[in-house]
Amino acid sequence: MLKMVRDASRRKQKYEAKIDADVMRSRILAHKASMVSQMESATADLATLESEVKRVVEAQTTPPYGHQIPACLNIGRELWKIARKFSGGTLTAEATVICDKWYAKGINQDWIIAIAELFGVTWTP
Repeated sequence: MLKMVRDASRRKQKYEAKIDADVMRSRILAHKASMVSQMESATADLATLESEVKRVVEAQTTPPYGHQIPACLNIGRELWKIARKFSGGTLTAEATVICDKWYAKGINQDWIIAIAELFGVTWTP
């Protein structure tokens, strides 16, 4: 037997109960220590990654100009994000989409290849 579809007013009531300030405050306070710890670890990893990305692209035969470095850092951040979620073929497929996007935006292919290699991904335009 199929479940009945909930009407909009019932959904609205559940949503309002979920976003009650006191409820949200108690949830955040209960998890604050672990949330801060996770964020501290992720931020440290990300800072290390950004330094490595900058070092790798500046070592290329054609280093980026100052205004191009943020784009290279963005590529690294996007790849870092998916590398935390995926591995193997899925990581390669997702990374290819990201690299293709930045290549289409005009980023030097050598920089993209070097950044992708930091994550064990081989990308070819």
